[in-house]
Amino acid sequence: MEKQSLSLFVRSEIGKSGVKKLRKSGFVPAIIYGHNKPNILTKISTKDALTLAKQKSRAFFYEIENTDETLKGKKVLVKDLVKDALSDEILHVDFYDIPEKEPVKMVIPIRLKGKAIGVTKGGILEWERREIEVKASPENVPDFIEVDVSSLEIADTIHLEDLKLPNGVCFVGDPKNPVVTVLAPKEEVELTEEQKKAILEASLAEPTKE
Repeated sequence: MEKQSLSLFVRSEIGKSGVKKLRKSGFVPAIIYGHNKPNILTKISTKDALTLAKQKSRAFFYEIENTDETLKGKKVLVKDLVKDALSDEILHVDFYDIPEKEPVKMVIPIRLKGKAIGVTKGGILEWERREIEVKASPENVPDFIEVDVSSLEIADTIHLEDLKLPNGVCFVGDPKNPVVTVLAPKEEVELTEEQKKAILEASLAEPTKE
């Protein structure tokens, strides 16, 4: 997982009036929290908050650039980014303070590689899990997991336990959960002559006049 720098600032603005003033000055309210650590009220520039939203934050953890001893050098993850449902405006950002030498849980995307043999035979590729939750130190978390489906025949399934993860990375969840499956082609139902005749008559029938 890639590390990036991020500017955060301690804030004193609280309550509706304080937050309103904060937003007018070009900032978004934020908070840093962690296990057995006190919460730190912070703020981030609207521009930087928009950048976080575009990056979706999954593939990154951030080291805070700040001269304030409260924040300087802290490493954080974006845990939640709240948006207004109508305007799409970013309302609040939650950061998680990464503990030293302790693994964290992260959600990363799954990418498929190749074309399944079963699909060339008429099968249907069912991509059941597009993301995976893993546990590892941030430095070891990959940007994505690649899954090669080229050898899959019809009715074959790749489960969580089949994924090849980097050293020091483990998945979270039931190992039997399916990731991708090749389903058998759907059978076309052959209509009887009577059914075909009924459908034709229905399509030719004049609409009832009221």
